[in-house]
Amino acid sequence: MVFLLSSFLIGCQPASPQTGPEPAIATHTFVSSDAPLLNPERGFFTPYELPGPVGFSPVRATGNTLVHLNIRLDDWRETDIPQDVLEGLDSNFADIRDAGVKAIIRYSYNAGPYPDTEPDASKAQILRHIQQLEPFLRSNADVIAWLEAGFIGAWGEWHTSTNGLDNLTDKQDILFALLKALPETRMVQVRYPANILEMFPEVLTQEQAYDGSNQSRVAHHNDCFLSSETDVGTYERDGVVTIERDQAYLAELTRFTPMSGETCAPFPPRSECTNAIQEMELLHFSAINEAYHKGIIRSWEEGGCMEEISNRMGYRISLASADFNEQVRPGGILNLTVNLQNTGFASIVNERPLYVGIIPSPPRREQSEGMYHVLLDIDPRTWEPGSTTFTARLHIPSNAEDGEYQLAIWLPDAYESLRDNPLYAIQFANENMWDESTGYNILGTISVNKGAGGSYQRGEKFEFTESTSSVERSVVSLEPVPIPALQSPAGETLISNIEISNDAENVYLSFDYANGTYNAFQILVDKDKNRETGYVINGIGAETLFENHTWNLYQGSGSDWKWEPTALLIHFEDSGSQVRWSISRKLFHSSSFDVLFQLVDANWNSVFVTSKLTYTLK
Repeated sequence: MVFLLSSFLIGCQPASPQTGPEPAIATHTFVSSDAPLLNPERGFFTPYELPGPVGFSPVRATGNTLVHLNIRLDDWRETDIPQDVLEGLDSNFADIRDAGVKAIIRYSYNAGPYPDTEPDASKAQILRHIQQLEPFLRSNADVIAWLEAGFIGAWGEWHTSTNGLDNLTDKQDILFALLKALPETRMVQVRYPANILEMFPEVLTQEQAYDGSNQSRVAHHNDCFLSSETDVGTYERDGVVTIERDQAYLAELTRFTPMSGETCAPFPPRSECTNAIQEMELLHFSAINEAYHKGIIRSWEEGGCMEEISNRMGYRISLASADFNEQVRPGGILNLTVNLQNTGFASIVNERPLYVGIIPSPPRREQSEGMYHVLLDIDPRTWEPGSTTFTARLHIPSNAEDGEYQLAIWLPDAYESLRDNPLYAIQFANENMWDESTGYNILGTISVNKGAGGSYQRGEKFEFTESTSSVERSVVSLEPVPIPALQSPAGETLISNIEISNDAENVYLSFDYANGTYNAFQILVDKDKNRETGYVINGIGAETLFENHTWNLYQGSGSDWKWEPTALLIHFEDSGSQVRWSISRKLFHSSSFDVLFQLVDANWNSVFVTSKLTYTLK
């Protein structure tokens, strides 16, 4: 898809007669780099919990430029947030600014668990807290990347509200109040696509993007990405699977809004490299939690795609070539054409200016002396994954001194408070181009000299007389991911010949397994056949885990691997190729249940898990 933008500026004095031909245009090509980049508002994020004193200085050292802040308001469910707490948050954000990173924010009143969650707050109290937080949000918007809607229900994830807020009216009122409390430059993510579709049935268009309306500022975060057939209910509504509808909507929405989240449980092959990259491309992922779920993160490392995911998260912009005249007279025209590639999953999310600069080489005594910048009328957020070309005709000040100048592209932060901090500028993915002391991407050298030919215009400003931009974006479609039988690389079925039977006293379970070293053989049982309760894995919510000879009861929430062993040992046999259990039927607490089987290797990693089976006692 190609679109074209153009603009003209009339600000120079009438042209003087041309003296000689226009200087020749030279083509400069650039080498792209695979090195990791510390670019703002993209990549893996580091999770923190506030309020409280924490340090953010190590974040960039780990290769991240984003933090995720879960700001807990449990102690003030029925009261105002104390002033000293608000001041403490201001102090935290001063530290974030000093550390050169930005924050994704969520406010919540509990840490679950599901389904018997701790309380959230009433709608009136939530709206009061948003009112209190507005000055803080506005004064720190420069280092806020975006917000998650939060506040409602378990973990602030917009479900299981103890105050009856699980309805569209209350959710929308709270969301719109949060949008109003923020500057128009910042967006808010909603947990469930169905809620976004209910509020905005027609997907955001390119014409509406960035117009400051509520719809243009509502995004999505997925906190169980790739973790089941429906991402643990993300793509499910009233028992109906909606993944195709929702992903088609989100594929358009996330062209213009931030997409981020976390994984919550391995679900191979969907959670493994091939499909993970495909869905990140489709949904334009900008950020994901580095700490959760470790099983999926580890599968990306072992599958060989971790470097690609890390590099492509968000935007990754490299210059392919630039055409410009290397000679120009004072008062003359510098003609610039830039061809760039965005190989990332997403576009730049937040507003950002695009400058072209010429800097004396070597620098003058004062760094800014003889330096010129011009702000182009081009929005870098339009540089979607794919190819972009932009052009500019730039008037050189007629009083510019003769000499060598470096030609640079500068993409600083939009906020004045961060404008001159190179940690918040965007670095192109090219070799030998980045000036880390200034945040400039250096394209090459031009010579300003009175002997160069070409047209002349009097005027002491460095400004553009014309600019254009065209984008050819990459369009991604998602191929269905089959769920094959669990097999080894050689094609051997790792778990086979599953048998379940029972008599009046016991349930008998067994399966054959392929050769290998395993620490644990596991049976996960969903006694109420409700995937929303218990440990979420492969379409079930398991309350009971039989691991070798132990009986364990689930104490976590959703995707937390948190089991409490009981004192009772069960009968378990391992022949070296087959395992068998004999378990009292009383321990199943149901006459019909869902069950699956899992193998755990010598490093305590889940290597294979079967599909769900349903068994009814006879």
